[in-house]
Amino acid sequence: MIDDALLSRETLDYDEWVQTPQPEHLVPDSIERKRAREQFRSRLNAPTDAVVISHTDADGLSSAALLTNHLERTLDTIDVAVKTIDYNGPYRFEHVVEDLLETGVHSTPIFISDFALDNESVVDDLGTLANARDCSIIWYDHHQWDEGLVADLEAAGISVVIDEDECAASLIERELGPFDDLYKDLAECTKDIDLWIKDDPRSERLNVFASLVDGPWEYIDVVLEHGANLPDDVQERIDERLERDRELEQAAIENRVVYGVGGYDVAITYVRGGRSNQIGNDLVEEMDHDIAIIQKPHGGMGIYSHSDRETFAKCHEIADQLGGGGHPTAAGCEVPVETFRDLADFWKTCGVSVREDLLEAVIAVVNEDGDPE
Repeated sequence: MIDDALLSRETLDYDEWVQTPQPEHLVPDSIERKRAREQFRSRLNAPTDAVVISHTDADGLSSAALLTNHLERTLDTIDVAVKTIDYNGPYRFEHVVEDLLETGVHSTPIFISDFALDNESVVDDLGTLANARDCSIIWYDHHQWDEGLVADLEAAGISVVIDEDECAASLIERELGPFDDLYKDLAECTKDIDLWIKDDPRSERLNVFASLVDGPWEYIDVVLEHGANLPDDVQERIDERLERDRELEQAAIENRVVYGVGGYDVAITYVRGGRSNQIGNDLVEEMDHDIAIIQKPHGGMGIYSHSDRETFAKCHEIADQLGGGGHPTAAGCEVPVETFRDLADFWKTCGVSVREDLLEAVIAVVNEDGDPE
């Protein structure tokens, strides 16, 4: 048994607080997966006119909001089941598809957005939903795809719409419009942050709001009413989070360690909290490092390079070396540990214990011979 006081973080000083994760981040994947499956299956067993499966970030949630509006506006669809998933979370796309099959979903439109398929084993199951179950399935995305997987999906009866120059929300706005001006603006604002254009000051706040919500409908309901112009009570929550995050982000930048690999400057840092994409952006676009790797105590890692793609554009290949994936200039993966002892060492050393693995992944991609400097 573990006493509650042992897990309390209220008495930790700043250095201790940033070094270790929140206790809830240590829940085993099997338990998290069971909870998610029970919730989703319960929702599917209720009246369901359509299913939306999307990512958990602002683009994924804005996509879900636009799809919900489209369904309500064009098909009089009232009961929409929305399920958001993380790329490397305990409850993944293959689990969603399995739940759709096992709960007997039939003749139900299914919309998928803001992530690429990386598991060919689900193609047959999606084909069963599309054909034997008479579910129309449309997939909207803007990530890099394996052309063979696209062909396999289309052969199985799934429509796939991909445009790497859009975010998923702006792609949906283009393909399923016309939308009201409020939602056109939402799509453009989402694109501004998701493609890291950052011309619209509202987009950063939209992204933070997505990280604060307890579930997709909290975000969807707000943006369907207000668009990208978030109400005052939401703005106050965002201000509080940004104040904390900026302190953590500055510490991460100051604590970075820079390695030379194959002619590239690789900055690696460790931070609890903050926005890893903001830290990555600052390191590569403001401080001119070629590659930035952001380690977090809960086990996630972000890999970033300049959005102009002129210096390095293979972040997704580095992530792939470590079991993850993503974009050429922004990708993610899990920390390479195998035992709880490894994880404890990761916390104790603030990520140093696995940096050799990270650098080896970079070397494998840039074809550098020899050890990192």
